[in-house]
Amino acid sequence: MPRDDWHMDESKIRKGMLMRQTRPWTACFFIVTLISSMVDHAQNQPPPLPLKIEKLKDDLYVVTGDAGNTTVYVTEEGLVLVDDKFERNYDDLMSKVRSVTDKPVKYVINTHAHGDHTGSNAKVPPTALIIGHENARAAMVKGKQAAPPSLTYTERIAIRIGGKDVIAFHPGRCHTDGDTFVYFPALKVMSTGDCYNTANGQGVNFTNSPTFSLYTDYNTGGSFVAWEKTADEVLKFDFDTVVPGHGPVAKRDQMLKWRADMDAIQKRVRSMVREGKSKEDVQKMLVTEFGWDPKGRATLSSVDGMMNELRY
Repeated sequence: MPRDDWHMDESKIRKGMLMRQTRPWTACFFIVTLISSMVDHAQNQPPPLPLKIEKLKDDLYVVTGDAGNTTVYVTEEGLVLVDDKFERNYDDLMSKVRSVTDKPVKYVINTHAHGDHTGSNAKVPPTALIIGHENARAAMVKGKQAAPPSLTYTERIAIRIGGKDVIAFHPGRCHTDGDTFVYFPALKVMSTGDCYNTANGQGVNFTNSPTFSLYTDYNTGGSFVAWEKTADEVLKFDFDTVVPGHGPVAKRDQMLKWRADMDAIQKRVRSMVREGKSKEDVQKMLVTEFGWDPKGRATLSSVDGMMNELRY
């Protein structure tokens, strides 16, 4: 999810102060009003969701709550983390990890560039190696995000640590153009990042729709049309448990239902586009027929791109 623009707004305020020096009282009133409004807004924001850790299988855990889910794989030689949440979550995240192991963090795999999955990169020990797809690194560098992956790959990279295997791979575009799936073959578990979610960024799915949070980030190279092929490549792997980017852990059959709904959505939107239906018509259809959140990012920010992709 995009980072918040608090500091940008603050710099605009400072600029406004300089430009209004000839009218100090007007400027002061303007600044105080804006700052008060911003403070009120910040104070009215819901607090971050508390983090909790749960064991999935032998030596594999997931930390849920605020920001993206973090998968924790414990080996005799150290830990593999998949995503590390926001920067603000680091201390709480490591507290949860330390409740189950004292092993050092050896690898952090970023599933994509968004800050709710990469925000703690700069805080992990310098001895830990951060891994991500080359496009995810490029997006983080472009966005001036801290500590982009130091080791990148294009198609697939395998880690062997403490006698255990971890496979990170990029089967194609979906949520962005730099998504990484992480497979734990011995446990038959797949971590998906935001290419597959069971809830939104707040952990909510009030319709229980498989595609409730199917957000395509077109600004970072995502593609709804390519998503289906990507999903099919992932489903070729032998796994029974799925750690989504957000929301509760799922089973393979839930992901299969999600895949079927994606196909139905694509056909429905393509038909509506060819019939000349409006964006509002498509949004209403997604809400009423597929249980999308009318105020969710997928509904508000993805539909233009979906319609453009499915126009031909």
